[in-house]
Amino acid sequence: MKVSALWLYPVQSLRGQQMEALDFASDGLRLDRWFGIRDVETGGMVGASMAKRAWLPLITWDAAIVEAGRPKVEIRFPDGGHVVSDDAAVDQVLSDRLGRAVELKGKDGVKADRRYRMASCHLITSATLKRLHQSHPEGDFAPERFRPNMVLECGEDVGFIEQPWLGKLITAASGAVLEGTEDCKRCALTTRAQGDLPFDPKILHTVMLENNTSAGIYAKVSQPGRVALGDTISIEQ
Repeated sequence: MKVSALWLYPVQSLRGQQMEALDFASDGLRLDRWFGIRDVETGGMVGASMAKRAWLPLITWDAAIVEAGRPKVEIRFPDGGHVVSDDAAVDQVLSDRLGRAVELKGKDGVKADRRYRMASCHLITSATLKRLHQSHPEGDFAPERFRPNMVLECGEDVGFIEQPWLGKLITAASGAVLEGTEDCKRCALTTRAQGDLPFDPKILHTVMLENNTSAGIYAKVSQPGRVALGDTISIEQ
């Protein structure tokens, strides 16, 4: 079993950036979901999975860290436009795009509040994606729909093989050791159109029918260290 893809998500609800390696500290990935977008009217952090139509475009935007020391992120829009978090006009640019007054939290160097509790890492296997595709062959079960930090390639295996890893150590060849903590319950965000992926409500319906709304697992850091593309992964027996 090997690591086939790694993602960091600098801004909550936005598309992430693919990475060659991820470095896990004791409290997780430092820059993962560092930034967030706050609704000025309600004071709450917003997300593309919410019912309000104003937030649907978020999952079509890309985010990438351009400076890590004092975190700076670039947000790119489908029409080719972009804005960087230290631009004085960043809040106005985002507000104009969304049609509501918002502000980008995290641009002052202080990590944004999160809409909900997050684990240190989310991982999913090719075996799970293949199993879901068997039940909905017309669907595109690309990993991007599920927003994992780590994708594991499992060869010919098919099935929800990561769920028995809860409570077990997951060790990467580059040094990081994680521990599975809980199943990842899915929401409407998996169905949203993004990039080349079309809107497909059957994606979530399939996950609900086949595995009680779960796909992939969350994990916490047991031993800080690195996970790199191509790493062999071993699971505690």
